[in-house]
Amino acid sequence: MTALVKAEAFHTGAVPFNSEIVIDASRLAAGASLKTLRAGETLFVEGDRAPFCYQVVSGVIKEYNTLEDGRRQVADFYSVGDLFGFSEAKHHLCSAEAVTDGTVRCYPKDAYLRAISSSPELSYQFLGALMSRLHRTRERMIVLGRMSAAQRVAAFLLRLSAEQQTLHGVTFLMSRQDIADHLGLTIETVCRILTSFKKSRLIEMKTARLFDVLDIAALDAVANGVARPH
Repeated sequence: MTALVKAEAFHTGAVPFNSEIVIDASRLAAGASLKTLRAGETLFVEGDRAPFCYQVVSGVIKEYNTLEDGRRQVADFYSVGDLFGFSEAKHHLCSAEAVTDGTVRCYPKDAYLRAISSSPELSYQFLGALMSRLHRTRERMIVLGRMSAAQRVAAFLLRLSAEQQTLHGVTFLMSRQDIADHLGLTIETVCRILTSFKKSRLIEMKTARLFDVLDIAALDAVANGVARPH
C-alpha cells in the first residue's frame, strides 16, 4: 500500500511528498482581487459560472459535491498557498465553502493563463502545483477504494501532521462531519476510531480540536494496513 506520509520525513527533515508547490502570487497580482469569507460562507456553488480561479491567502476552504440524497462528499481541503477552483469547464464542477474565517485571492482565469504561459518560471511552478494535486487525487482514490476505515482516519491524521509540520498540537480546523464526508465514513465511525487510537496510545487528544501524535511509526503502520489499533 502506498503511504500517504512517510514517517521518516519527520525525522530526516525530508519534505512529505504531498506538500503543495506554491504559486508566487506577487507575479500574478494584476487583475486579481481579494475576497474575505466567514466560516461557513459559500464562495461558489456547483453549476455557477467559473470565470475565476482562486488561491488561499488565509484560512481553510473545502470543495464538495452534494449527492442526490443530500449527503456531501468533500473532495479536498485547501490551506494557505493552495490553488483551487481551476478546470477547463466553464462552470464549477463542485461547491466551495470556508471552513474557517479567511481570505482568498481571485484571479480572472483567462488573464491567469496568459501570465502563466508567458513566464517559464511560473509555468514550472504551475505544473508542479498541478502534479501535486494529481498525486493527492490518486492518494484519495486509494483511500476511498482500498483502505479500511481505520486506515483512512490514520492517513488523514498523518496528512494533517505533515501539513502543519508538527507532531504536537496538531489542529483539526475542520469538523468531525467534514472529516467523515471527506473520508467516505459516518461521523460515528470517525469518532469511534479516534477513541480507539487514543486507547492504543497512537494519539493524545489535548482538546476536541488539538491532538498529539504519540507513535508516528505505529500510526503509519495502521495507515498502511500493517497493524491495527488495539
